[in-house]
Amino acid sequence: MITNQDLIKKAASVIHSKQLKEGLIGDVGCALVSGKGKIYTGVCVGVNSNGYCAERVAIGKMITDGREYVIKKIVATWKDKDGTLYVIPPCGFCRQCMKDTDDKNIDITEVILDKNKSVKLKELLPYYAWWKKQK
Repeated sequence: MITNQDLIKKAASVIHSKQLKEGLIGDVGCALVSGKGKIYTGVCVGVNSNGYCAERVAIGKMITDGREYVIKKIVATWKDKDGTLYVIPPCGFCRQCMKDTDDKNIDITEVILDKNKSVKLKELLPYYAWWKKQK
């Protein structure tokens, strides 16, 4: 079984930053474990609000390459200019994308927040169940 630390290392291994005049690309890496146990990775592409987060790139690869939609575990990492590694939580767009990829992900997906801490996606979207009942 893949540990949080293993997945964090995998996410960090795909970070390859490139400085553009508008900002950095490739400075956030993501790794996820699909429902079938395969690992997919991605990096952020684009700067400012014109681009895609690493999580959405990895999810896109999972759908494209594996024709899978269920995410068991996911983590995003970022390195600062000194090379210090941080685990970062997914933004709202990425949280919604995980949920939209397959409704099962709300209860299944484990979002890694640290080598010793992870939460289910539903804990990061706490009002989803309430909103769904209102429809």
